[in-house]
This record gives sequence, structure tokens and C-alpha cells, in this order.
Amino acid sequence: MKNLIVLLSLINILTSLSQDIIPDEYKPYLYATDEDIQWFKDAKFGVFVHWGPVTLARVPLSWGRHGERPFAGKKATSGVPADEYDNLYKRFNPMKFEAEKWIRNAKEGGAKYFIFTAKHHDGFCNWDTKTNKYNIMNSPFGRDVCKELADACHKYGIKLFWYYSQPDWHHPDCGTENHERYKEYMFEHIRELLTNYGKVDGIFFDGLGSKASDWDTHKLLKMARELQPGIIINSRGGGWSDPEMKKGDYDNPELEFGKFQLDRPWEMCATICNIWSYVGGELVKPHGTCIRMLVQCAGSGGNLALNNGPQEDGAMVEGEKNVYLEMGEWLNKYGESIYNTTGGPYKPGVWGASTRSGNNIYLHVLQTWGINSKPIIELPLPGAKIKDITSLNAKIKSYEFDDNKLIIEFDEESLDDIDNIVKIEIKGDASKLPVIETENLVSVGSNAKGLASSQSSEERGVRVLFGEDALQFQEGIKRKIAWEPDYNDTTPWIMAEFEEPVAISAISLVEHMRNVKIREFNIEYFDGVTWYKLYEGKNPGLDFGLKFETVNAKKVKVNILKTDWGAPNIVKFDLYN
Repeated sequence: MKNLIVLLSLINILTSLSQDIIPDEYKPYLYATDEDIQWFKDAKFGVFVHWGPVTLARVPLSWGRHGERPFAGKKATSGVPADEYDNLYKRFNPMKFEAEKWIRNAKEGGAKYFIFTAKHHDGFCNWDTKTNKYNIMNSPFGRDVCKELADACHKYGIKLFWYYSQPDWHHPDCGTENHERYKEYMFEHIRELLTNYGKVDGIFFDGLGSKASDWDTHKLLKMARELQPGIIINSRGGGWSDPEMKKGDYDNPELEFGKFQLDRPWEMCATICNIWSYVGGELVKPHGTCIRMLVQCAGSGGNLALNNGPQEDGAMVEGEKNVYLEMGEWLNKYGESIYNTTGGPYKPGVWGASTRSGNNIYLHVLQTWGINSKPIIELPLPGAKIKDITSLNAKIKSYEFDDNKLIIEFDEESLDDIDNIVKIEIKGDASKLPVIETENLVSVGSNAKGLASSQSSEERGVRVLFGEDALQFQEGIKRKIAWEPDYNDTTPWIMAEFEEPVAISAISLVEHMRNVKIREFNIEYFDGVTWYKLYEGKNPGLDFGLKFETVNAKKVKVNILKTDWGAPNIVKFDLYN
């Protein structure tokens, strides 16, 4: 019996591997060429939209359905019953939907491409498909949303991506013994989407961590690139059995910044509010936070796809629409430091990030300075001859450089609340400069005892900010757990306490990416005798960095003075010397 089990296991492994062997005829279609993907690398910024009949129920798209979830890895434990969810389309009549308004907003927001959920995991098709009746044409609305959006993208010069989920929680064959029949259905979807809507520039697959063999991904890629030459495709088409093979044309970190990576394109998809699709009462991020998200992506070599969720009537949420417009105003002024750039040469740090293009380096100085600290930034010099140093916004009071160091002091009265941008013109091609480490900061936060005014649960206690539990904040690990105070806590705070005073000169503070809520806060320290205020400001967001003259602190405390939409969520609080 034991030998039989081993034999069957071996047969399963060999069968799985044989399914993932890629015939030579498909290999030329696995990846886009460097020329095909260059526009995407230059674009930096795209708009993502999650939308459909689910907005009537005001629950998350697909995940708010209480039914089967093939390929999701977990069963639904709550949500709208499947029978009710699957019939929402019969009431869906978004009469305020205007494709041109959506696309004009994206263009005015500075976005270069647009990603739309043609089909999410719930299986509903937002186009005129001939494969099923579960589609937009059989709703009271009765209009091909994908067609109207495609036409608007073509009119306004916006590149078009279709989001398409391979897993389908509505289709009876998906993930069953009839899965081969489901794949035929799925292939027909992709054929329709890439045949009937003019030029399509990309596909955003979402296989939920599945295998390439689950979808015959090599065949999908061949068909897609034959139907739409030059199309680019993300990394979620399914994992190959060979771990050395890259997945798709670019990487897709979700709700987390990608690592500093210049040898392969990447795109962070993130929400402009706290959820992907409209559920009512969204917490919209300040436009400054969204701009800094874009800067951090560009500075590490990636793109930002910033998602919004229109309402059930088809109108955009006013706050979300305005954030895009404010981003567009900013990009109109400073877009030269974002578009058509690559990350570096400086690696990002508490101080900020950098981009480069031609013979220019752009320093995006995002840090703030403590009370009584001069607004000075000091960086190593990139082994290049400097021709000129200017600022795109904040005034430079003075600068100096030699063979080893660049020091810039800003005029304090002119500092920008979002991003102080310095343009360094050099002799030669900035893209040829080597990558430069910018900081030699040593974390001392792990040596501190963490204290808080309260915590909403043991899981969301202050322990996640300090000690071994804080390892979750290492690069590449999703920050799902955050410290959160009790909902009745009207004066929340967190504090790092040391046994003896410790020298510190920098602090970083990061809110949860879904829940950017803090609007006013301050930071103070205790030297063993007296409390001193280090900083007071607004909107720490996802990358708050504070630098100051070195102090000896026994305690460092963050006081949250005002929040928007409930209790704050903090995923990182660290101190450095």
C-alpha cells in the first residue's frame, strides 16, 4: 500500500510537470520585448478601476459574495448569499456612467494608462460577451461598458488594460472535473476582449497565486500577443513549474511598495481609499499621500496604478476624483521629475527618493526636520561632475559639494509640505551612474519597550511595532497587521521606552496603506528629566521620516491628535542613530 501511494504521488508530480512543459513554438510569446514595454516604464502612473453590480450591495467586489471560491484557497465565511449576489446585475442601471468623464479625469490626473475590471472573480462580464447571459448587456443598463471605455481611451490617448480574473466563482466548471471546458470559455473571453475593442495595450491577469498549467498560460500568451502585437501582460498569469522563469512582463506588488529594482519593471497597485470597490463612506487618502506614493514608486524603479471605485450610479466618488485632479496639477508642474525617468542613482531612504533622466538627477526630499533643526540634506556624491543645482519648488539657501559629499540647505519658509524637488544637472548620462547607498542609519527601535495608550486587541497590540514581531515590516512582506487603539480611546499614543537614554537622530512612522487616517500628530522625547517636543505636523501617511540634531532620549512618544474616520492604524515606528 505504501509503495502504491508513493507511485501515485510520483505520477501526480510527473503529470503536473508535463502539463507545464512549454513547446518551443510558444516560447517567443512568453515575454514582451524591451521595445514593447518601454512606454510602460516611462509612463509611471496609471488609473485602476474596480466596478460592477456589486456596488448595489455595497460589499467588496467578489469577496463580498458568500459562495464557492475556486482557486482562492479559503472558503467564504460571510457576505451576500450567492443567489442574491449573482442576481444584482438584474437591478444594475448606472445611468450616471459616462466613459469620457472617467477617462478625462484620468488624463487630467496625469495618468498615462487605464486598467478596468472587465471580469473579476465573481464572473460578471462588463462587456457584450457571447459566452453567457451574466453580463452587462442583460442588465437594465444594457450598454457595453468596455466598448465605451475603450473608445474614450483611444480618443484621449490613454493606454488601455483589461483586468481579467482567470478564477471564476460563478462558472460551474471552474476548478472542477470540467475545468478543461471552463478554459475554453475563458479563452473565448480573452479572444473577445482583444478582438472587438480596437487597440488594447495590456492585460492585468489575477490568478490568485495559481499555476500557469491551471490556465494553459503559454497558450493564452501566444493568443494575446498574436491578436494584439506589442501587448504587455502582468505577472499573475500563473506560476511556472520552473522557479527560474519570470512571471509575466512586470512584477505586481499589491498594497506595498516594490523593492528598489531597475532590472525588471514593476507596478504597485493600491487603493486611493481603504477598499477596492465602492461600499459607501470611503476613507480617501490626502492627495499629498498619493503623490508621495507615486514618488516612492518612481524612485525605486516602478509604477503606481492607483485605484478608485465609482458609485452604483456610475458617478465617481467626488473625493477620489479630486485627488486625481490635484495629482494632475502637481504633475503638470513637476512631471519632468517623474515621467520618462528611472529610479536612482540614490537608493531611497528616510530622506526621500531620487529619479534620473538624461543628464539630470532629481532629488525628491520627502523628509521633515525636527523643531530647531536646520532644513539640511546631506548625501554622498555620485561620482559625476555637477554643472548646476536648482530647485523646482522650495528655495535653496545654499549648497556645497566636493568629491565625497553634497550638502543642500533649504530656505525654511519656502519648504513644500509634500515634496522638495532638487534638480542636479551633471556632465554625462545620469543613467550610467552606479546605484548609491544614501544612509548609514542604525535602528535602535528594536531595543525599546513598546507602550501604548490602549490596543483594540492582542493581535493589534503595540508588540507589532517593536522587537521580533516587528520583523513583519521587512521589505517584501505585506503589512497586514497594525497597532490599533481601542475605539473608545480619545487620546491615542505610542511610545518607545529605553532602560537608559539612547542617542537618536531620525524617526520613521508608517500608517497602514489601507487606513491612512492620521491628520494631526506630534512627537516628543524625554531625556530622563524633561519632555521636549521634536515635531508637530499633519498627515504622516506611508513614508514619514523625521531628522534632527542628535538627542539622548529615554522615551520617544507619538501623540495622535486628530484622525479621519476612526482609530489610527500604524505598522511601523522606528528610531535611528
